[in-house]
Amino acid sequence: HLYSHIKGSQEDVATLSLQYIVQENALNRAFTKQLMNTIKEESDLELNYVCQYVGEKRERPDMAGIDPYGKETILCEAKFYAGLTENQPNTYLERLKNENGLGLVFICPDVRRNTLWDKLLVLCNGKELINIDEKCVSVDGVKMGIITWSQIIDNLRHVASSLSPDSLADIEQLDGFCKQMDMEAFIPFSEEDFGPIIPKLEERYYRVIDEVFNQLQHNKKVVFSAQGLRATPHRNGYIRYFRINSSSLGVNYSRYLWMSQKSIETPFWLLLADHDFKQDQKYLEMFNRIPEKYKEVSGGTVYIGLIPIANAPLDEVARDLCKQILNYVMLVEDNNFNV
Repeated sequence: HLYSHIKGSQEDVATLSLQYIVQENALNRAFTKQLMNTIKEESDLELNYVCQYVGEKRERPDMAGIDPYGKETILCEAKFYAGLTENQPNTYLERLKNENGLGLVFICPDVRRNTLWDKLLVLCNGKELINIDEKCVSVDGVKMGIITWSQIIDNLRHVASSLSPDSLADIEQLDGFCKQMDMEAFIPFSEEDFGPIIPKLEERYYRVIDEVFNQLQHNKKVVFSAQGLRATPHRNGYIRYFRINSSSLGVNYSRYLWMSQKSIETPFWLLLADHDFKQDQKYLEMFNRIPEKYKEVSGGTVYIGLIPIANAPLDEVARDLCKQILNYVMLVEDNNFNV
């Protein structure tokens, strides 16, 4: 049924599959109730779900729930491991506000639920944000929540087992597809992936690392040295080693750490150790006070996530990363974790 319609991303495959499944009346009601529960709304409306419903600003949420009067009531955005676009979530929330809609729901894998939610909240900074519960907020009067693929599939499977047994095979196919995405997470190439813009985009990460190195090297407030230390490309990215005061550092662009399913989503990571690049008790005590989502362990070494600012030129991005790095150096040298 879906084969001839699917030409997009893995998220498109899953969304079209979900939309096909919830056309069945009992499953439609169960899915709508689950979405309403996610955004803490009560509604007995029957919704018709349509995919890729383009708005005035060319925004295109994966799925929209339309009420019997033709009004958009709820928007759904499906994710596996793709990042957020410039329209997500704020343009979608504005669209719902203009339509007097109820809410926006993001669907993602279990392992990405916390990190994606944290990112969404950051992007809503500056708006009127009211916490409804752990994974539901009101943003300028519009609800936003997050739910996982497994929660949706378990709910549909439970309802189908008694009310729509013929749908169980389709639900199992969607479940298998989602599990396969978790295992492989290979993003198929599109024609756009072969354009010259792609290497330019990746080159940015290397340039940021070099610019951070250069700015720290010329910082008169610290004792900087890179003697005997070299820039090192590796399979998953690029790292620059140096020393500041009594600490050894490595500023790392790491695709491996970036893909972590439990920590923050960032390409930049800091290695912080003693003069011999050993993380002794002093460093480990400081690391223990950092929230888990900002840390990753690879090869027995603790790395700290650095958060780049968006929509800024290279020098500003690097300057802000330098501040984060020097803050961690100060914390471990002063042995006074207070931020």
